[in-house]
Amino acid sequence: MYTCTEGKDAKPVLENFKKDYSSIIDACKAVGFVRDNCSTRDSNRRVAFTAAVTSSNPSWSSGNLIFNRVLSNIGNGYNHRTGVFTAPWAGTYVFYVSAVEYNKQYFQADIVVNHVAKVRLIGENGATYQTGTNMVVLILKRGDQVNVNHSYGKGYYTQSVPMTTFSGFNI
Repeated sequence: MYTCTEGKDAKPVLENFKKDYSSIIDACKAVGFVRDNCSTRDSNRRVAFTAAVTSSNPSWSSGNLIFNRVLSNIGNGYNHRTGVFTAPWAGTYVFYVSAVEYNKQYFQADIVVNHVAKVRLIGENGATYQTGTNMVVLILKRGDQVNVNHSYGKGYYTQSVPMTTFSGFNI
């Protein structure tokens, strides 16, 4: 308790308060929080990205889908050359993929972690340019790799304003 009676010097009371407050701030920083009553995450640990493909590919039928146009990449976890997101630290992450099938060509793609499929999206071929989407919440370790991999079928579609995209962020 910090009290100062009238007529007494407030300086020692304020000095004690500063020391105690400093200790609380140090404890908050040690567990990844900062000054705002330990309720705000340290901005240096934010991760978020959205990437898109820049051109359609009617024959894509294997491998990793590389989203080569980066719209945002806070924390630099996404590599636009490989199409792989690498977790910069352990935590809970959300990933979302939206992919448009190419002109009535059925396709399936998976969100994978370290080469293991976690969820699948499907672009049906019942009509032209059907969209497949999926979202997943994952607990990752530092260095875990997440990407979108071909599962079945072929082709994807996009336009100058991206339609086939891959996004992720930590929570």
